[in-house]
Amino acid sequence: MTDAAQLLKHPAVTVAAGAAATAAASAGQVYLACERLPFVGSRLRRGRAELSHRGDVVIKQSIEPVKAIIATVAAQVVELVLDELDLNRLVRERIDLIGLADDVIDGVDLQAIIRQSTATVTENVMSDVRTQGERADDMVSGFVDRLLGRRPELR
Repeated sequence: MTDAAQLLKHPAVTVAAGAAATAAASAGQVYLACERLPFVGSRLRRGRAELSHRGDVVIKQSIEPVKAIIATVAAQVVELVLDELDLNRLVRERIDLIGLADDVIDGVDLQAIIRQSTATVTENVMSDVRTQGERADDMVSGFVDRLLGRRPELR
């Protein structure tokens, strides 16, 4: 236990805290009793209402700067923590990378991807073969026509 935690459990501290709480509660009761007095009560109630309103205004005006301070401090704390961590080691120790890779591979339909890419390649090759076959046929036909003395415009 830390020194502060031990200090909070010390009998003198707990007795003092109890006495302070009793005094605050008693003062509150006395104040509420005074608000019921005929002449002073209305002034006390008015004063409490004005102070309460002023407190609300101060709290509303102060909340945004407090939020900004808390956000800045939180960001700095996160940066300090991240600077102290070895994320690579942490990931290696805490995450089953092989299992993760297996899950990713299982989620990808490799057979369909291979089929689609192979079909596209096959279609392109077949188209090229047909085109080359047509060109070869035209060349042979032209050669035979010249050999036999045929004119291309008569065909």
